[in-house]
Amino acid sequence: MPISESSAKSVGPPETREERLRDLGGIIRELRQEQRLSTVALAKACGVSTSLISQVERGLTSPSLDVLWAIAQALDVPIGTFFQGDTLAEPPGKDPIVVRADQRKTLGMHSELTYELLSPDLRHQIEFIWVEFGPGVEGPLAPFTHPGEEQMVVIQGEMHFWVDDAVYVLHAGDCITIDASRPHRAGNRSDAPAIVLAAITPPSF
Repeated sequence: MPISESSAKSVGPPETREERLRDLGGIIRELRQEQRLSTVALAKACGVSTSLISQVERGLTSPSLDVLWAIAQALDVPIGTFFQGDTLAEPPGKDPIVVRADQRKTLGMHSELTYELLSPDLRHQIEFIWVEFGPGVEGPLAPFTHPGEEQMVVIQGEMHFWVDDAVYVLHAGDCITIDASRPHRAGNRSDAPAIVLAAITPPSF
């Protein structure tokens, strides 16, 4: 049955890059303070400088995805916690929720590697992500693990996926399913942009 415009809930307007940086810094600062960690302790756990953590928390600089991964691991939270954007006040229900193309929550502060949340938030049973890799971009550089399963389809371009010691090269239309508890990462080693659509369950990215 088709969903009418009036019956479907929608998320809010997109944020500017500056607003996303401030939101990201605020999230990291709040999590750090909740765990009673100093900026010095968090920086040490992440292997970065204290000044970098301070600048990130104040929204003055854009951290790389690898730094965000390190911060997430140090704070013991999924990296998806850092998706910016208003969350729905209501708990997940049965009503359809529309996420417009220009209203996606974003993770990634530069144009060469961008993660966009297609799901309305991280409180549903599946986490749906749109990922754009610039030419030659890999992220993160170190393999990572998390609970659950990932299924990814290449929408555009060519992608390399590393799982344990194996590498898989996929092209547009190819799909890969990964046990996310095994070390894995992805990268675009071609000279053209690539787009990947990823479904993760449970939401734990």
